[in-house]
Amino acid sequence: MITRRVKWLFSLVYLWPHTANACAVCYGATESKLVHGSTVGAVFLVSLTALVLSFFGYLIFYIRKKSNLNNNLKINGKRIS
Repeated sequence: MITRRVKWLFSLVYLWPHTANACAVCYGATESKLVHGSTVGAVFLVSLTALVLSFFGYLIFYIRKKSNLNNNLKINGKRIS
């Protein structure tokens, strides 16, 4: 059961306009540390995704190259299958 004080506290916080101030990103302050941090975070996540995808591409290329090398093995001029 929610007591009367807790209900009063929630209504006070909900109705108090100063608790709902916007952050620096909402105001468009480009010099803010918050904006810089979110930009660096986004760049890091995009570069991490690109790195993982490039590793998968290299893995596919490597496996294909090894498969082609194994298909073309010859001993004494005879092809081994």
